[in-house]
Amino acid sequence: MTASRLLLILAPQNMAMGHLDKLEGAARALGEVLQHDDLGQCSPALADGAAVLYGTDVTQARIETAVRAAAQRAGDTGATLVLVILGHGMAPRGHSELYLMGADAQPDVLSTTVNVGHLLVQAAEQPGVNGVIGLVDTCHAAGAVPDIKALVAGVRSGRTRVSLLMASGAEQEAYDLVFSRELAELLRQGIPGAGAHTGVSTLKEKLRHTVIGQDIVSWEHDGDHFAVQGLWLSHNARHIGADRPGPGTLGAQDLRSALEAVGPAVGWPQPWSLHELDRVRHEIQTIKETGTGVGPAALVHRAVHVVDGLRTCLVTQSFLTSWMGNKLTTPRLRKALPALPADVYALVPDTTGTALLTDLLELLVLRAPRVGDSRTVLLTGFVAALGADAGLDLAAPEITAWADACGARIELNDAQEDLFRGQAARRLRLVVSLHATVADDWPESLGLWLLDGGQVCERAEVACAPTQAAAEAKLGEAIAWARRHARLRQAPLRHVDVAVPTSLLVRWKPEETDFGVRLGVNHDVVVRWSMRLNPPAHLWWINDHARAGLERMSTCVAKAPIDWLAEHDAGQPQDLGDRLRNGRYTRAVAFSHRPAHLKQLMELVLAYVPVVLWPDTNRNFSPAEQALLDMFWDRLPTELAEAYRRRWQGSSLVSSDRLADLRSVWHDLEWLDFCSWFDSDGAVHGSVR
Repeated sequence: MTASRLLLILAPQNMAMGHLDKLEGAARALGEVLQHDDLGQCSPALADGAAVLYGTDVTQARIETAVRAAAQRAGDTGATLVLVILGHGMAPRGHSELYLMGADAQPDVLSTTVNVGHLLVQAAEQPGVNGVIGLVDTCHAAGAVPDIKALVAGVRSGRTRVSLLMASGAEQEAYDLVFSRELAELLRQGIPGAGAHTGVSTLKEKLRHTVIGQDIVSWEHDGDHFAVQGLWLSHNARHIGADRPGPGTLGAQDLRSALEAVGPAVGWPQPWSLHELDRVRHEIQTIKETGTGVGPAALVHRAVHVVDGLRTCLVTQSFLTSWMGNKLTTPRLRKALPALPADVYALVPDTTGTALLTDLLELLVLRAPRVGDSRTVLLTGFVAALGADAGLDLAAPEITAWADACGARIELNDAQEDLFRGQAARRLRLVVSLHATVADDWPESLGLWLLDGGQVCERAEVACAPTQAAAEAKLGEAIAWARRHARLRQAPLRHVDVAVPTSLLVRWKPEETDFGVRLGVNHDVVVRWSMRLNPPAHLWWINDHARAGLERMSTCVAKAPIDWLAEHDAGQPQDLGDRLRNGRYTRAVAFSHRPAHLKQLMELVLAYVPVVLWPDTNRNFSPAEQALLDMFWDRLPTELAEAYRRRWQGSSLVSSDRLADLRSVWHDLEWLDFCSWFDSDGAVHGSVR
């Protein structure tokens, strides 16, 4: 096929290079992300029919033949050649050039190796070639820079263009192909604010922050003053041009695969519009009905499915931007995302704004699993949650018209019912406080407050013996007391806050309180710090400080707003205290391990941060497990309660089950508002029933 750019990946396996499996993985990772970016393959010009040359049969002769064939095809079509070189590179003493060792290369025998600089010059000199972009991940990679004299003279009289991005300096080693893996991920995620396309200079600056211990080098030569556009490597996944909106990363990938299945007869929708998508669908449907498609019938059917899904995404995006206006924000988008399997959560990007809206709609419509036989259940739940969070009327004609356009009226009705039930379940909240402790032990009384819509409607205080058994027995009686009042108010009691002093936080799990059934089986139990209810004079500032921390946390739009403390961070309490006083930690704080002196650290940290998490066992919480907090943050602390329940019931099928090994003390704005009530006259003079 004709393409504006062609891709050739060279990854010869030479036994002088270790980690051969990593070589194959890096080649495939770059191949996948680049071939999804409107790059044509060089395969018709290659004898073996592959755009990726990998393995122990990739010899010196085969490398040179493949590059010449790829350059000739690029010249015939006026395309840019993207040449990726991975493997073992050497720079013999006295030579500044980079030599690539093919499968048959002999150490220090230059005649058996490939001079990369000469290879690039030959490709750039091919008549008709628009330019050559080289990605080099070898030791001594910067030695790939070609002789500038050969480029400014030659058969093209200097009208040559070469851009290089190299993994290491000319006298430096490269390790484990980390450059290739980080580059693939960067291309997949995109770069905010970098424009529609990314070139080697922009990528270099980003990679220098993630590839440590190697000097990332870029080099560019442009001798063609007739060129309309500079050389660029990829479309920027983070960019949606105001003048030409298009699909997100997932949508573009699925649509390219779909169109490849039906052959070249169906062109890419341009501009991106409902009219163009309808045109594409009609042409695919015609191929399906006439049986003239080049792919299997199942793939052609899949192509129709993808186009229909993208049409739904475009209709929904237009509706939401019109219906919600300035209430459509990045934090609100992330908050409204429904529960998804972990493998689907892993696809959620860290984009923001319009790009995030596009990405999430495509994720819900194209990649998330169906619920029953419907592909719009998750989508309607997402839209309804957005509207409810913004205080919009979910019965308005606009949203019903959108649902009808998507064939999702019943799904929207179901989503509204689910929201109503969820709002009813959140209406009542029981607060139980154990602040009346005796010498850092169990309290002699429990304070009880029942809140309806955030307002205190009932309160009581019950005496108990200062033992764990007595306190838990009274906690059971408190649940019964609150449920009696809940029935009178015709609302369920689901949420229970238990305010606990520092001395009990590290050794008691209130959700495990057993009064015939565990408290946490039927209730979402959240542990709070009782000191916030009525701080002593010297801690008068802690709740205002927590509000400021929550405000800062709300501006975090991608990963969880957590500062993870490693063992060495928490090893010196005095140093940690200094950092806290200086404002170093103001967001959530999580310990990656369970410190031996946890109680002492909790007394330090709780006054300064609104959320604290720590492992329940002595097993460390690994970086991979810490990433669970990024996925589930917007569903915490409720997801912690769910994880505890699944652990009790023996479930091990859900990725978030590892959260059951975390303990937390959680303070949100609702809790701080309740704490503020104690400063009011109602807390002192209000009546009690």
